[in-house]
Amino acid sequence: MKSLRAKHAILAFSIPFVLYAILGGFLGRALARDSAYRYLSVFQDVVTHVMNFYVEPPEMGEVMDGAIRGMMDALDPDSCYLTASEFEAFTSPETRLEADIGVEVTKRYYVQVVGVLPGSPAETAGLQPGDLLKSIDGQNTREVNVIVGESMMRGPAGSDLPLEIIRGRQPEPIEVTVKRRDVVTSPVEFELLREGTGYIHVTSFRAGTATDVKRGIEILKSQGAQHIVVDVRNSFGRLAADGAHVAELFVSGGVAARLQSRKGETTDVTLAGDQVAFEGPIAVLINRGSSGAAEILASAVRSGGRGELVGVQTSGRAAVQKAISLGDGAGIVLSVGQYWTPDGKALLGEGLEPTVEVSRPVETLADEDPVLDKALEILEADALKKAA
Repeated sequence: MKSLRAKHAILAFSIPFVLYAILGGFLGRALARDSAYRYLSVFQDVVTHVMNFYVEPPEMGEVMDGAIRGMMDALDPDSCYLTASEFEAFTSPETRLEADIGVEVTKRYYVQVVGVLPGSPAETAGLQPGDLLKSIDGQNTREVNVIVGESMMRGPAGSDLPLEIIRGRQPEPIEVTVKRRDVVTSPVEFELLREGTGYIHVTSFRAGTATDVKRGIEILKSQGAQHIVVDVRNSFGRLAADGAHVAELFVSGGVAARLQSRKGETTDVTLAGDQVAFEGPIAVLINRGSSGAAEILASAVRSGGRGELVGVQTSGRAAVQKAISLGDGAGIVLSVGQYWTPDGKALLGEGLEPTVEVSRPVETLADEDPVLDKALEILEADALKKAA
């Protein structure tokens, strides 16, 4: 009897360990199939080796910050990690009230200028789209993300901002000092290039841009414009609606783009059918600096069959970002939704291809523009065809 009780006791004691081993093995195999857990396991191994074997005891706070920044940098230019102070500044409305220099930027190794607002301090100082800002106010931007780079350029009106610029193939960086000020200027320029041909340059998409474009259309029509070139090269805007509102002035109804979440939920960016201000032929100029809202406009024009997209592929920054606070006060800005063209082409990371590809080489003279020339050729050929 004692032997039987002993066996029962041993069995009762052993069952939990057997079940734990079985379940543990099953769960272990299940988790191994999940790439997230695999990557976390590798990351833990790397952290352990660094802590135990690096040549000197590392400052793990700095190591972990660098690891997180590197992970976010591998996603897209607008997803990034912010320290507690950076995140507080980013989410503070007062930060937006500071003076700046009037540029739009992205991240390509260094912080890079995408667009320069007309009449801004940046334009006065000679900054150009494509310039790499090697340093801002003495700080190298290699490890600086877009949001921090933008904040570094803001400050008290009248204050000086030293910049170190890498431009094209010039062997040495250019040192420039820009004076910050409140930039109150329209992001839209327009003119009658030649008889019957209007030109509208949208340097930035924001609230009110569509109103400025509409005003330009009306003035150009009064000057006899029968076809219009819309130039959104090196133009950026974070909100798809700003691009859609400009598209509505040329495209009557339809879907400009489609927003898709990680879960596959979709929302159409639709165009009103009663806002068209110009019904004549148009051509849209695009390049690698055409980002966000500019890509939504280009997508609407292409899907609506309203005109040719002339230039080179756009940047692929059409996405929705969300600011997420972390437990220690730091935070991340993460792209949580991406835009697709109505026919199913992803814009984030891919960009929109032109219907007529024409590049503008770096060595092209300032007064030469083969992309614009091609657009004018297309519009004039269309006008001759209709006249015949």
